[in-house]
This record gives sequence, C-alpha cells and structure tokens, in this order.
Amino acid sequence: MEIVRYNPVYSIEWDDFVGKSKNGTFLFMRHYMDYHADRFADHSLMFYQEGKLVALLPANEADSVLYSHQGLTYGGFILSIHNSAVQVLALMDILLQYLREHDFVRLVYKCIPHIYHRYPAEEDLYALFRKEARLMVRNLATVVPTKKMMKSSRLKRAKKRAEKESLRVEECGDAAIFWKIIEDDRWEQHGVKPLHTKEEMNLLHGYFPENIRFFLVKDAFENIFAGSVIYDSNIVTHLQYAAATREGKDIYATDVLYYELINSLFPENEYFDFGTSNENAGWYLNVGMSAHKEEFGGRGIAYDIYEINI
Repeated sequence: MEIVRYNPVYSIEWDDFVGKSKNGTFLFMRHYMDYHADRFADHSLMFYQEGKLVALLPANEADSVLYSHQGLTYGGFILSIHNSAVQVLALMDILLQYLREHDFVRLVYKCIPHIYHRYPAEEDLYALFRKEARLMVRNLATVVPTKKMMKSSRLKRAKKRAEKESLRVEECGDAAIFWKIIEDDRWEQHGVKPLHTKEEMNLLHGYFPENIRFFLVKDAFENIFAGSVIYDSNIVTHLQYAAATREGKDIYATDVLYYELINSLFPENEYFDFGTSNENAGWYLNVGMSAHKEEFGGRGIAYDIYEINI
C-alpha cells in the first residue's frame, strides 16, 4: 500500500472518491475543505493499493501533530464499501508508519458519527482500539430519528404557534439577510462570534447549494423573526446555525423552524442533528441546552476524538 500526500492535482479524484464512499459527506469535498486553507496547513492523505485509490484521510498539521481535521466537525478515514476490516487495519498501520517517517509525534483522529454513514463504516474504531488509542474527547449531540421519533409536545405546540402567529418557514439564498440575528444571538448567549462570516457562508452555499441551505421564519407582513443554516448530507439534516430576534423568541419562532425542518422540509433524511452541547473536551455538559433540544424528541449521539502518540 502507498500513501500520497494530497495536492490540488488530485482534486477531481479526491471528490469522486468522497462522492462514492460509504461514509463521506460534502464537508470532505475539496471546495469545502479548502475555503479555510489559510487557517489550516493541509496534510490530507490518499491511500493506494496496486495503483487504485482505496481510502482518504482529510487532515491538517500543526506543531508536529496530524489532525483529522481541526477545521471540520468530524474526520477520519473515508472508505468505500469494498474496504474490509483487515484492509482498514492495514491503513492504520501504514498511516502510523508514515507519521513516524515524517517526524509527527501524535495523531488526533475525529470519528465520523455513525448516523452519517451510508453503509456500516466503523472499522476505524476497531483499528483505533487495536492501537490502544486514547479517547480524548467525547461530545454529545442531540439527534432526532425522524422516521421513528417519539412524540414531542413541544413540536405539537410549535405547529399551533405557527398558525396563531401566521408564521411560515421560507428558504432564502443570501446569508446576509439574517446573519446579524445569528451574530447577536451568539454574542448574547455565549460571548463569541459565529465560526463563519456571512461571506464565507454565501461562498460555501454557492459551492454546495443543495447541501447548504438557508431558512427564515416570517410572518404575513414579511417580518423576519429567525434565521438558520442547514447542512444536508442526504441522510442527516444538521442544524449548523439557528437564532431568533428578541421578538422571535417571544413567539417561539425557532420552535416553528424546527417543526418544519424535522417534519416537512427534508422528508428523505433519517436524522435531524441539533449538534453538541459540550465544552471542555466533553467534560462539561450544558444541561439547559441539552434538555432544550431533547424537548423536540432528540437523544444522544457521541462525537468522539481519539489520539495516538507516535
């Protein structure tokens, strides 16, 4: 088996493999990975066996550590349905050999949560176990299984609120329309700015218009009460950003948004992922935030990060 470090010459081959893989999402497409290339020193790897591409590892390097990947929600090996358990064990072996040869001191490996897999793809977890990898982070996301979700009185009330306030959810094509709502909410709630700017969100939306989508909550007079960014992986509807104005909070505008996103707007998807509610490498759970998400029928899915000292 041979490892080739990614460079832009391989972009078409890379994206083609991601599209046909059993666990890759659009976050691993080069347009998405490369939009923040100025912030992360890319060190993605491509694995070939007898001249055929068999796996990818989206990665960046910093301070002699290989991360997969600091700029992404999840990372790890991108695999095809043809990868066997034995082959993935070999991938891990050759990866660690490569890291030793290139003077890396540590591997930090973000796993892809199983809800994003199109076909079973947890061979990497077994390979990590065999290498005695240490679980360094476990964040807990709240996820609604939309095809078999429990009853939610909060969602039931949201439908009634939409009718009472004449609220509707409408898709838009420009993040600038609602981005100040996102910024104000992030600052008021957490004292931070969003990870993305509105310009970055519009750039990414232009690259992936079917996967990155913007939704507003409006009333009959076209007043905007909430805005959101949705990442659609065709299996999981992921809530990347959502916030309401102060008036929108009074009428529970985001509840109306969640009702439509979960029940109507993505009928083919199997999960709605509210995202994680953790700080401090998972040791702190924001109980209020987690409980709020659970009111909509969500329950826990782990987002794990492992490390191996080289």
